[in-house]
Amino acid sequence: MANLAETLVKLPLVALYLFLALGSLLNAVINPEAYLLCFKLEGLKALLYLTVNGLVASALLTMIVRYEPRRWVLPSLGYFAFNLADSIIISTEIFKAPAFSTISLIGLILALIPIIRDLARR
Repeated sequence: MANLAETLVKLPLVALYLFLALGSLLNAVINPEAYLLCFKLEGLKALLYLTVNGLVASALLTMIVRYEPRRWVLPSLGYFAFNLADSIIISTEIFKAPAFSTISLIGLILALIPIIRDLARR
């Protein structure tokens, strides 16, 4: 049962990280322009931000595939929490209304599942 629950968390997270890594890296190549905590980044700064964001997603993808959840849960929570906060800050500053990244919220919830499962086992 534990393997099924772990697989049901891992597969969507792998898909999310793959999507985020490819999206960031392709955006860095095609049009390096991004927003970071309400600051518009262009050129080299945007290229670096998008590349690092994509590489972190790739590293976390590798961790999820290779290691047990206790090794990747906290970095995943940090990654998705940062991207979720970033999306809320950007939407509030630009559009004057808070909105959030659905992908980051789903990733945050999925990354919380192993923690909740371990707490329920105690």
